[in-house]
Amino acid sequence: MLNKNKLFTISFVEGASVMAAEICGAKLLAPFFGSSLYVWSSVMAITLGGLASGYFLGGKLSKRENKENTLLSVLIAAVCCLCLMPFTTSVFLITASHLSLIPAVIISVLFLLFPTMICMGATSPLIISILTHNANESGENSGKIYAVSTVGGILATFLCGFYLIPNFGVQLSLIGFAITLGLAASFLILKKKSKVSGSILLFVISLALYGFANSKSNRFTVFKSEGILGKLEIREEPSYSNEAVIIRKLLINNTIQTEMQIDSKQSVSDYVRLVEKNLLYLPKGKTLILGLGGGVVANLFQQHHYDVTAVEFDSRIIDMAKQFFYLSDSVKTVSADARYYINNCKDKFNIILFDVFKAEEQPSHVITKESLMKLKTMLDTNGIVLINTHGYLTGEKGLGTQCMLATLKQAGFDIKICTFSEVEKYRNLLIVASLKPIDVALHGELYPFMLTDLETINKDNQPILEALNASANQEFRTLYLNNYILRNY
Repeated sequence: MLNKNKLFTISFVEGASVMAAEICGAKLLAPFFGSSLYVWSSVMAITLGGLASGYFLGGKLSKRENKENTLLSVLIAAVCCLCLMPFTTSVFLITASHLSLIPAVIISVLFLLFPTMICMGATSPLIISILTHNANESGENSGKIYAVSTVGGILATFLCGFYLIPNFGVQLSLIGFAITLGLAASFLILKKKSKVSGSILLFVISLALYGFANSKSNRFTVFKSEGILGKLEIREEPSYSNEAVIIRKLLINNTIQTEMQIDSKQSVSDYVRLVEKNLLYLPKGKTLILGLGGGVVANLFQQHHYDVTAVEFDSRIIDMAKQFFYLSDSVKTVSADARYYINNCKDKFNIILFDVFKAEEQPSHVITKESLMKLKTMLDTNGIVLINTHGYLTGEKGLGTQCMLATLKQAGFDIKICTFSEVEKYRNLLIVASLKPIDVALHGELYPFMLTDLETINKDNQPILEALNASANQEFRTLYLNNYILRNY
């Protein structure tokens, strides 16, 4: 029989692998479905469901006479599942992508995580059964095993979130945990002198490493990195209208954040052109941009002689903006969360631009009533807040925008809305919120504009904006799936 230390080691690594699979699984889903509450709720629920099923299965398997062989088989199955997760993701997710958001997410998580969690969950009852020789030992052994497994999970959570995924990416992190779990399983392989089991384990890990080494990015990809916000990527693709024109794109989780013609260094985004056409009507002076992206808008303001400070959560995006999108050295950049910066900023600004997105979703914590009231104290007397958001204004998909507009009015802002297109599906909205009414017609202003009577105000203790925007975000996600993701697999 294996000694206790080796069994505790296996339990520790198993607990770490569970949390690694959960976190990495959510990151694998992000390019397809974003990182909303729906994704994380599904991941956590199915993780727990898989573990519960595994505990039940492990209890049944613990009745077998040769428990160590059974444990070895379960561990090899778990290693296989971990290794295969990064490479089977596209198959499952592409299949589910044609469904509506919630069923698609649940089905994808089931395929991605459930088998892995069943295998992981089954290990603890088997280890407890191996350790326990009489009824008096069962309680103590159970407590120790689950404690050790939980400590492993805590350590893996910190490692994945703060070091492994940002520096090595999701695929390599999963393979690393699979190898570690395989090494733990080798205690049993060596004890049993099982050449067959050892060969299977080595083959699976080697195949996964080979797949990782030979995995190809999109043929247009010139740079990619796993950042705090998810997968960051720079692509250079021919324009749809003219293949001779090359467009450089910044994508976060496969959603376009910035598009620029390489030769002219000009943005091809309607949103950027809309901002530029309205600069004539905006006050000159200090400008705060929350959400840098590729830095095209920051450069635009700087070129029109504004004093620009840009706040960006992920420092890697700042580096990308400088390297690939020619961000001016005159633009002051700050790596910080937008809400934190707002709460601690003492400066006054003439313009504050909200261009904060998690892929296609706006983080609701930066556009709450409390945040907007704080912005009023940061604005000059004639100051203006600009908010870039999706193009839906009416119907179910427009409820999130309506809520945000109601919040702005509650905070005491006068509102105008500008856009280039009447087609909600393909447009962005530029919300212009001012302390004093703007007495000129802005470029692209919508006429007429009617705000429905919404009682909902996006308060900090009532974070409903994400839920209200879910329908609109799903529409944009589907468009990107069809245009930028599915065609690459």
